[in-house]
Amino acid sequence: MRMVALVIAAVGILVEGVVVGAALFVVGGVIGAYSMSLNGADPGHAQVAIRIAAVVLGALLVALGARLLLAALRQRAARRWTIVALVVQCVVVTIAGVALGWEVFAGTLLVLGTLFYVLLDESDEPARALSGS
Repeated sequence: MRMVALVIAAVGILVEGVVVGAALFVVGGVIGAYSMSLNGADPGHAQVAIRIAAVVLGALLVALGARLLLAALRQRAARRWTIVALVVQCVVVTIAGVALGWEVFAGTLLVLGTLFYVLLDESDEPARALSGS
């Protein structure tokens, strides 16, 4: 069951990384296109800062998702990375719930639940493949 939970969490975080990174990158483009000032900041600097944040946050989420997927394929627990993913996921769930509505909130909550399961699963047995081998 741990492998299934890790795969669900990994796919969810990979999707979130791509979506969050792309959305922030687009916001950076909008700021540049309309010369929007963020609290008096230079629009060029604001655009660069948001695009850097988009790339960094997107890359971190994709890396966490890839690490969880690798842990699932190796049939091992990913304790350290799971804790980091939980913290990032809690932040993403909060932002998504406030900004994007209940559908996105429900999806990110599913990923958070699978991460909690993996984290709290204290069985020493290695994860088993879906075929039962």
